[in-house]
Amino acid sequence: MFSERDLIERSVEDMSSEVKDLMAESKRLREEYEAAVQREEELRRESVETRPKDAETAEMLWQEAEKLHEDGREMLRLSMEKKLRAAEVQHRIDVHDQIESLDKSYEDIWKKAVKAGRN
Repeated sequence: MFSERDLIERSVEDMSSEVKDLMAESKRLREEYEAAVQREEELRRESVETRPKDAETAEMLWQEAEKLHEDGREMLRLSMEKKLRAAEVQHRIDVHDQIESLDKSYEDIWKKAVKAGRN
């Protein structure tokens, strides 16, 4: 699940922006999925109600519901993929922050050790 963006050095701000964008896209896809599920249920209900009167229309409605079901599953898959990608990038930000924090701590310790050696 690596991309070309993983192979270049980026700022924390760029990565944070990517996380924000990925989470927004994931949310949008999730909302579309939920709307598709609701519409699918409506179409299936309408299909069942229509079947005794007009089997051909009922079948068409059922097929449309099936298509929505497939599309909805794809939207949900993409939503989760975006969320996972955002978590990976956020993890990299967290690791970067931890390393930066350690670098500062070790620098302070090193300065103290140098000063102590002179006394």
